[in-house]
Amino acid sequence: MKKILYPLVFLMILCVTLPLLAVDVDEDNKYVIVETKLYTVHWNKPAQMGYMQAFVGDSDESIINTGGRSFYHSSDYGGWKDWGQLQEWDILEEGGGKAVVQYVSKDAGNKEYTCVAHYYDSVPYIKHEVTVTADGGAVTSFQSGHEPMFEMNGTNEGIQVFKDPFPHGVYWTGSGFFGAIYGPDAQDARNHNTRMDLVHDSVGENLKDGDSATITYYVAFAEGDATDANALAQDVQDEPAGEAVSPVDSLATTWSQIRTRH
Repeated sequence: MKKILYPLVFLMILCVTLPLLAVDVDEDNKYVIVETKLYTVHWNKPAQMGYMQAFVGDSDESIINTGGRSFYHSSDYGGWKDWGQLQEWDILEEGGGKAVVQYVSKDAGNKEYTCVAHYYDSVPYIKHEVTVTADGGAVTSFQSGHEPMFEMNGTNEGIQVFKDPFPHGVYWTGSGFFGAIYGPDAQDARNHNTRMDLVHDSVGENLKDGDSATITYYVAFAEGDATDANALAQDVQDEPAGEAVSPVDSLATTWSQIRTRH
C-alpha cells in the first residue's frame, strides 16, 4: 500500500506546485498580456508600443493610466522619434517559471528597436535587453535620454530618483504599489515631475546602416513604497533560480517578504 501511496502523494504535490510556477503569455487585439503570480502587464500593440497597463498581485487597479503613450524609447535626431507600433512579437522561451518575449518596432526615422523582455514568476522585476539596429542610414544607438521614458499618466503619488548603487527611478501610488526602472549601465535617472527616464547617452554608439547596439536595464511592478523600490535595486541583476515555489510562499506579494524568505 505504501508503495502505491508515495507516488500518489508525489503526483498530488506536483499538481499543486507546477501551476504556481508559470508565466502566462497571451494576446488580444490591443495588447500582449503577460501574467505572473506577482503582476500582470499589458504591452501595447498600437503606437507607441510598450507597457500600457500594470496590475500588482490580484489588484484590478492599473498603476499606469491608459494614455497615448506610457512606457517607450525616444530619440531626438531631426526631431523626437518614439517607438512606433508593435510590428511583430514572439515567445523565445517559456517554462520553469520564466518567459522571454521579443517585441519589435521601428521609429519614424532610421532605428529599429528589438526589446527582449525576461519575465519571472518569483520576482517582481523584468529584465529588458533593448537593441537598436540602424535601418536606412547611420544613427546613434542611444541618445537624448528617454531610454526608456516612463509616463504614468497621473497615477503616481510621487517620483524619486536615486544614484546608488546605480541610477534608478521609482514612483508610488496611493494604493500602496510602486513601479521602477533600474539602469546598471545608465549615466543618470531623471525626474520630470509627471514622468521619469533613464539616460544611456554615455554608452551610445555611432552605427552604420545594418549595425546594432544593445543596453540592458530592469523594470519592476510591486507592492510597497519608494523605500521598497530603492531596496530592490540591490537584487535586480540576480537571475532567479528556476525552481518550484511552495504554495504558502507563493501567496505573498510584497518584495520585503520575498527577500526575507530567500
